[in-house]
Amino acid sequence: METALVAAIDRVIAYFNARRLDLPDGFFDRRTQFVINGAPFETLLGQSPNDALILMLARGPAGFRFTAKALQHAIPDATIERGEVITDEDPFTVSTRLWLSGNLRGTGEAVNTVASVTLRLAAAGHVEVAEAVLDEPTLEKIRQARLKP
Repeated sequence: METALVAAIDRVIAYFNARRLDLPDGFFDRRTQFVINGAPFETLLGQSPNDALILMLARGPAGFRFTAKALQHAIPDATIERGEVITDEDPFTVSTRLWLSGNLRGTGEAVNTVASVTLRLAAAGHVEVAEAVLDEPTLEKIRQARLKP
């Protein structure tokens, strides 16, 4: 396991927890795809997933920032903690578990859930696909909280 990759993952988490939308240089490229529970993020935005504007919003650093901001809106005091980073036999795939905690906007209901995250890396070293799996009931609560002013 490359320690630089683990350090970059930890910086992304630290930035998120500090409510900063910064990213380590080169962590994502403009085509990095985000997937949640098997659905590419661009398919969840209600427009054609091939629309250039949708792809610009849903992919790469902009896609991460768009998603992080939406999560921070739904859970204003959201914090993330990381489990062990694991590489199996594929050196281009790493996985970890992230613990997400905080209180939902509007209801104040506590969220304390685990997301399984898999990062598929390009040969150049950046994240090509970031996939998260989260239990559907919690994901729906987050979606509903996002709609609250």
